[in-house]
Amino acid sequence: MNIRKIAEMCDVSVSTVSRILNNKPDVNAETREKVIRFMNEHGFRPTVVTNRQETVGIVTPVVSFPEYMGELMNGIMEKAYSLGLYLTLVPYEGRAFKDAGSAAHFCRSNGFKGLIAINPPLQSSLPQALVAGGIPHVVVAASYPNSDVSWVDVDNADGCRQAVRHLLELGHRRIALLHAPVAHPCEADRVRGYYEAMRLGGIEVGSGWVQELDANREPVKDTVRKMLQEAKPTAVFCSTYRGTLAVSGGLQELGLRIPEDIAVAGFGDYDVSPLMNPPMTTVHQPIADIGRMAVTVFDKLLRQEDYARIQTLLPARLIVRASTKGE
Repeated sequence: MNIRKIAEMCDVSVSTVSRILNNKPDVNAETREKVIRFMNEHGFRPTVVTNRQETVGIVTPVVSFPEYMGELMNGIMEKAYSLGLYLTLVPYEGRAFKDAGSAAHFCRSNGFKGLIAINPPLQSSLPQALVAGGIPHVVVAASYPNSDVSWVDVDNADGCRQAVRHLLELGHRRIALLHAPVAHPCEADRVRGYYEAMRLGGIEVGSGWVQELDANREPVKDTVRKMLQEAKPTAVFCSTYRGTLAVSGGLQELGLRIPEDIAVAGFGDYDVSPLMNPPMTTVHQPIADIGRMAVTVFDKLLRQEDYARIQTLLPARLIVRASTKGE
């Protein structure tokens, strides 16, 4: 495929495609996004190199969630490409970011203009090291509202509040929470959102209602059985997508019908969610938009003369399906 074919398929001129490939500013933003999306979808890789040549390090967790990471990286790459930024993926290594000096050395030695860090651990020194070192950065999928860290995240707490509020409106009062280990800020926010929604609904959380579940390691059916015995819930909210899948299967293995015997909702809306039996009520997060916004914020920070933090919280949205309403 060549630029003439791209121009024809996108209904633009060849010169417009050329300006986009060379990262020229005089192109309508909507047209630029349309052409870049078409090129990405058809695997077009230009031989033209933009004159910007700024490289960004993308710090990723060693063990990641492929459904989330794939969509997030699509958003990051699409926006970076449109801005002429080059990306290099690097695995998270705590020792490389223990303080400002080590973080600055890491960026210099790799030729990075700055870093986009994805979901660092809760106790990680990385965010503060980046601030202290004056390194352009954006932390993704984690929020640090009372700091000078620049970050982009979804409103995890409000997403959980929406789900719990929905269950309360359906008449449920014994709503259990199964959450992943609180190893990252997003998980802490989701747990907080559950407690806030229950408090606002006038419900005191009982013993055994909140339990930790590592869907990657634990025998899920045992945890589900324990939850049923201790909390006797009429509804359960799972804080992760994998947890939702596992808990739904565990409940059905134990002979419970969803939602007739127990309603189920979860955080994380993916292609399989409406295909589950029954289709799952989920909290949707705009993952690709998070990625695009992270690069947009990073680009603004890169152009600032004096560092000023940028903190962005994108809205979550509850999608109601049959697992709670039985429709």
